[in-house]
Amino acid sequence: MDNMKILEEVGLKRVCEETHIEEKYLQHMVNRDFDKLDYINTQGFIKILSREYKLDLSEWSEEFKKYWEENRKNNNNNKHYVPIDDEKNSKKLLIFTIIIIISTIAILFFIFKDKINFSNYNSSDKVTYEQASVIEEAQKSLDELNDSLEEIGVNKELNISAESIKQEIQIDELTETVSSTFPQEAIITPSSQLWLGIIYLDTKERRSFLGDGNISIDISREQIITTGHGNFYLTIDNKKSVFKNKEPLRFLVKDLNITQISWSKFKALNEGKYW
Repeated sequence: MDNMKILEEVGLKRVCEETHIEEKYLQHMVNRDFDKLDYINTQGFIKILSREYKLDLSEWSEEFKKYWEENRKNNNNNKHYVPIDDEKNSKKLLIFTIIIIISTIAILFFIFKDKINFSNYNSSDKVTYEQASVIEEAQKSLDELNDSLEEIGVNKELNISAESIKQEIQIDELTETVSSTFPQEAIITPSSQLWLGIIYLDTKERRSFLGDGNISIDISREQIITTGHGNFYLTIDNKKSVFKNKEPLRFLVKDLNITQISWSKFKALNEGKYW
């Protein structure tokens, strides 16, 4: 007897409630509608169904893999990886750019200041021959404007610029300090092969993983997470939490924190969907 058909005898709705696999997805598996199945998700669901109902689905799994090979499906295209957050690198680049701008402004300031000093010095007939052309140009400007008002205006503008630059540096230093204080990443290390699903709450985008290696989670984005089993380690900022549960677990990621939630809470956040 086809072991997959046993699921229909149990009742697909009941299987859906017990395993949190969508009923329509189960129907595709029973009907062998392989073209409607995602490779990675299906491999994870096979493990869950085999474990929960003590079924030998190896024959079905081999048939499914053969279908993918014959149709030349590239399994690697179904793998998703949590992108590494480039926010820190972007901020470092921003700080470096600001430093270059500040340095350029400072150099221009000293050059401009030196020109003013040379102009005043030359007006007292204490100049060298090489500075004659610079003095002539500066003297024409001084003849048109009041010396005292111009000096006050220049000093005021330079003071405002220096104060603005100082405030920008303080803001950037504060941003860098806050960014380095709060971790942006969590690591899940499974004790055995683990299927993990992520749903980003801002875009409703779904991502899934299957493997026994470390899985990186970007905790700067609000999201909900479901796992095929609960036997793994969770590490945040070098602090490790141990989970030892054969049942699926669910989590909410919000405000740089990961909180374990109930099945009903997960379903409510996912607009009533199982996955």
